[in-house]
Amino acid sequence: MKKDKTIRVSAPGRICLLGEHQDYFGLPVISAAINMRIRIEGFRNNHNYFEMELPDIGEKETINLSGDFLPQKERDYLRSSLRVLKRYGYRFSMGYNCVIESNIPIGKGVSSSSAMVVGWLKFLLTITDNPQKVTREGLAELAYEAEVKEFKEPGGMQDHYCSSLGGLLYIDCKKKTVASQLKTKLSGFVLGDSLVQKDTKGGLSRIKNNVNFAVEKVREVIKDFNLEKTELFKIKEVLKSLPEEPKLKLEATLMTRDLTQEAKKFIEQGIVDDEVFGKLLDRHHSALREGLQISTEKIERLIDAAKSAGALGCKINGSGGGGCFLAFAPGKENRVVEAIEKAGGKGYLVDIDKGVCIEGETDVASWY
Repeated sequence: MKKDKTIRVSAPGRICLLGEHQDYFGLPVISAAINMRIRIEGFRNNHNYFEMELPDIGEKETINLSGDFLPQKERDYLRSSLRVLKRYGYRFSMGYNCVIESNIPIGKGVSSSSAMVVGWLKFLLTITDNPQKVTREGLAELAYEAEVKEFKEPGGMQDHYCSSLGGLLYIDCKKKTVASQLKTKLSGFVLGDSLVQKDTKGGLSRIKNNVNFAVEKVREVIKDFNLEKTELFKIKEVLKSLPEEPKLKLEATLMTRDLTQEAKKFIEQGIVDDEVFGKLLDRHHSALREGLQISTEKIERLIDAAKSAGALGCKINGSGGGGCFLAFAPGKENRVVEAIEKAGGKGYLVDIDKGVCIEGETDVASWY
């Protein structure tokens, strides 16, 4: 690709089917990239700076290439991405004029920020003075560094892997994250936006702190307690002695862990029974609502509306406390969208989609 041409990169948002709030504990998740995407378009400007335009949020940025790329504000992912790449030896001597636009709801649990970081890093790796082969997994790791580690935030790697690799994924989030494609065809999803912003950082920290506290207390009694392997029934008696919130959150975490494995086996059978899959989503949401306590009255009202219109299962999507939920409604998607909007939300039809790509390239994988 000639660098004097306009470069267009896009990266998807994601939905989490099973395993919400598991990745930052090193536990597996089942997630899917969706056809809501962020798009970055840029052309060389023959200067030593990036001129960035973000019309969705009404912002413009100028980033000098001779600087150290220190973030200028909270969650300054444009600079943190450059900072991470600079640390790995990538060089940038020519600036670009770029526009970043998206149809991913912002701050609603659909990973708009992770998609932006993945897309921006892909753009930067395309225009760098010293390009190197970077796998999709490698790109996801770079994005995690730029979005989470640079700002010392509590999130996991699910979003970055999903946006980079695309498709329907089972992601094992141990110290060495491994993602594998689930080949089963799933469709019929509706994203319901409560139109209420969520507090991602605060929500994640509260859950993480409470679960970690509960784990410490359980290990005082059961020395070999393992978050990944110990069965829930084995710690029931110990849980009774814990404060209510840590107890509920650890219990919900283990229930979600087990549901994720049950769903993986079910999906891998190849032919999905819609009714059974819907019930799995409902069971997961029950753990999120009752245990992690991340649902809201409005989301529950919207879920009731979606169910009345024919959705087979629903669950909150993302960190919770607002944002979006996922409805599974094969064959009744439009009715569910209409019901959500009548109840005061916003509905979107969503399909599982490919990962980050350079727009217009027929062989996406060849870029890696």
